[in-house]
Amino acid sequence: MNLIVVTKGQIKDETLRKYGLEIIFQKGNKCALQATDLKLFIEFLLKEDLVEEILHKDRYVSKEDFIQRYIDYLLELQGELDVKYQKIFSPQGEVIGAEFFCAFPLHPFLLVKALKETCFTDMKCLKSILSKAKKRGWDKLIFFNMFPRSSEKSDFIVSVVSTASAMGFAQKLVLEVLEYKLEEEKVKKNILFARRQGLKIAIDDWGSENAGIFRVVNLQPDFVKIDKSITWSAEAREIIAPVIPKFQERGIKVIVEGVENEEHYQWAKKLNAYMQGFYLHKPEPF
Repeated sequence: MNLIVVTKGQIKDETLRKYGLEIIFQKGNKCALQATDLKLFIEFLLKEDLVEEILHKDRYVSKEDFIQRYIDYLLELQGELDVKYQKIFSPQGEVIGAEFFCAFPLHPFLLVKALKETCFTDMKCLKSILSKAKKRGWDKLIFFNMFPRSSEKSDFIVSVVSTASAMGFAQKLVLEVLEYKLEEEKVKKNILFARRQGLKIAIDDWGSENAGIFRVVNLQPDFVKIDKSITWSAEAREIIAPVIPKFQERGIKVIVEGVENEEHYQWAKKLNAYMQGFYLHKPEPF
């Protein structure tokens, strides 16, 4: 595939080789690139700050617009996304539900960086999950980890509620809100609306970089998922252990993430916490 781009400077040979690119022609800051893989070209745009615009359908567009159109096109073309799931267990060892994941055309971290609007991608994923759950007759909780910015969008949350209700999963869907720097009042308003319609709420990765007690107080979630970085650190586990009963006293179920060995398992069990991790169930196709 040949692409005409406006560059910010010279593209080094090692960079071209890394992303499977070749310069066919160059004049000033415009050059024709041959790309062996469009996905690699998108990663080049995201990771290397070397391109300003790309020629697309007879006009130059910003690299951000080009990436958004590429991802939207791929998602439309793909139909239902491939779905994986990882079971979540009660303190007694019962499966209470699972966290569901979708296979995206790019790594999720790159998608967050690439997309100005994540709602379409999230909705595509949710519909794929619920469609497969309906076909399979899944009757347990469905933990759905949306992109952080989506939780700020009221129209997206309304669409989530409508979709879940129409497919019969409103009482089973758990929206995971990441510990992330967001407009808290917008998130709170949207979460309260979702809860009134029967959906449940989980705060994900609690104890990570942007964690805080304030979000638990503000959102009053049904679940708090303890970040795996805490599970994997004996010192962090010791510090956080006294907090967990405080959540439980308020009716908040605590899920320990990252349970990967017997030590992690025994710690979670001692706290009467729910559990998720490779030691109990590795993610597999749903």
